[in-house]
Amino acid sequence: MAINYEKGLIKIDQLVGEELSQHLVEGELIIQEEEPEIAKILDLWAVVYETGKEVVQDRVMVEGVLRYNLLYIPVGDNKAIAQAESEAGFVQYVDLLGAKPRMTADISFELEHLDYDIMDSRKLSIKAVLNIGCRVQELLQLDVLKSFPEEDRVQALREPMELVYTSGDGRSQTILREDVLLPDDMPSVARVLRKDTGVRILETRVTDNRILASGEVDLKLLYQSDEDQDPIQLLESYIPFNHFVEVQGAYQGMDCDVRIEIQEVEVSLRQDIIGDTRVLSIDMILFMEGKVYESYEENLVVDAYSPGNALDLVKQKISMTRSVGKGQAQTIIRENIEFGENLPPADRILHAEARSLVTEYRISQGQVVVDGVLTGVILYKPEDDGLGINSIKTDIPFTHTLEIDGAHEDMECLCEAKVQYLSHTLVSPNECELKITMLVTAEATEQIEKEVLLDIEEIEMEGEADSGIYIYFVQPGDSLWSVAKKYNTTINSILKYNEIADEEALEAGSKIMIFKKLDASIV
Repeated sequence: MAINYEKGLIKIDQLVGEELSQHLVEGELIIQEEEPEIAKILDLWAVVYETGKEVVQDRVMVEGVLRYNLLYIPVGDNKAIAQAESEAGFVQYVDLLGAKPRMTADISFELEHLDYDIMDSRKLSIKAVLNIGCRVQELLQLDVLKSFPEEDRVQALREPMELVYTSGDGRSQTILREDVLLPDDMPSVARVLRKDTGVRILETRVTDNRILASGEVDLKLLYQSDEDQDPIQLLESYIPFNHFVEVQGAYQGMDCDVRIEIQEVEVSLRQDIIGDTRVLSIDMILFMEGKVYESYEENLVVDAYSPGNALDLVKQKISMTRSVGKGQAQTIIRENIEFGENLPPADRILHAEARSLVTEYRISQGQVVVDGVLTGVILYKPEDDGLGINSIKTDIPFTHTLEIDGAHEDMECLCEAKVQYLSHTLVSPNECELKITMLVTAEATEQIEKEVLLDIEEIEMEGEADSGIYIYFVQPGDSLWSVAKKYNTTINSILKYNEIADEEALEAGSKIMIFKKLDASIV
C-alpha cells in the first residue's frame, strides 16, 4: 500500500566552494614628458578594485584594476616631492571545483606585496602579489517531503531550519561632487600628492525594487604646500553620500548586504576670494553592489521509518552557512622605528602612514586570534638641509585576540583590520615612535549539513520482525528517536513502559525496556 505524503518547494543558498589564491599582476608606471624625471623614489603604493566577474566551469574569471601612486624626489629639486599615477588592468582565473555558469561569486582582494624595478628615470616596472578570495554559491531549489497525512503509519523526525536565499542583486555607479575648503590653520595647496579613501556605511534599507545606502567617505589628501617648514600636509574630510541600487523584486523589510567602494578620485584646485589656492573640488566615482535575501523557517523532515514495515528513503544533503558570531575591538600598536646607519638623522617628521594586511587567523575555544602586518612609510626632513626629503619603510607585525562565543577551530572566519588613526613622535634624530589605532573585526561561520527527504516508498520486508522484550543500555549520543528507530518501534511506546526524566537528553548507561509485538500497530 502506497504511503501518502505532501511535498513543498524549498530554496536555499548553498555554498559550492571557497578559494584563496595568489596571483602576480605586472604593470608599468611611466612619467609623462611634462613631469620631472625621477631622482629618488620615496614610496610606491597601489589600490585594487574589481571591475567584473563571471563564473565558468570549475573556475571564476575576475577582472580588476590596480591603480598605482608614486611619490618621488624630482631631478634638480631635492626639497620638492613629485607624484605620478598609473593603472594596470588584469584578468585572473581562480580554480574552484564545482563552479558552473549562472552561479554567483563574491570576490575580495588583498594586496600582499608590491615591488618595482627602475627601468630609467621615467619608467618603473611593477610587480604586485595579489590575494584573491572567491566564494561561489548556487540557488538550490528542492521539492521535499513536508508531512504525512497518515501519521500512524510513518514516524517522521523533523528539525527546524532557518533557510536563506538570494532573491536578487544589482550594481550601480554614481559621481560624488564636493568642494572642500582648507581650514584656516593649514597652508595653501601647491600640489596634491596622494588620494586615499575609506567608506563608512551608516544605514541600509530595502524599499520596492531598491536598496538604499547612506554613509560617509573618509577622504585623505596628502598635499605639498609652499611653506619650507611644513611642506607636506594631510587634509582629512568626511563627505556624506546617499545612493541606491536597483534590485527587481526587492521589497521593504528584506535583509540585504551592501558593498561600496570609491573607484576613482579627481581633485581640481581653485582659488578662494583672496586668490589663495585653498579650495579643492572633489569628483569621486562611487560603486555600489547590493543583494537582497529571503529568510524563512521550515520544520523539515530529515528522517522517517514505519514500525513493522521497511521504507526506501531518497535523501539529499543540503549545506547551510550559519553565522556563529561577530567580534570587533580597537587595538593600539606602538612601535619605535630606528633609522639605521645608512640613513641621515632626522630634523622632523613630515608625514607617516600605514596600511594593514591580515595574514592568518586561528580559532580556539571562543577566541579568534588575528595575525597581520602593518606596512608603513615615514617621510622626514634630515638635519642636513642640503639632503632634501627622505623616507623610511617598515613592516610592523601585530596580533590581536577577539572574543566570539561558540567559535571553535573547525569554523571559518572573515577577518579585517583597518587603520583608524596614526600619530608620530620624533624620539631622537635616529628614532621615531609610531602610534597606530586599528579596528579589528571578525565573523565566525560554520557549515551545517543536513539531509532532507525527497521521496519515500514502502518496500517488502525480508522475513518477519522479531517480537519480545528487550533491555537497551543507552549509548553516548543516543536519542529517543534513534533508539525507537533501531528497534522499529515508536517513541510513545518507549515512554509508556519507561520513566524517562529528560526526553531531550538520555543519560548514557541508563536502561530502557522495549516491548515489541509482531503486530505493527502504533502504541
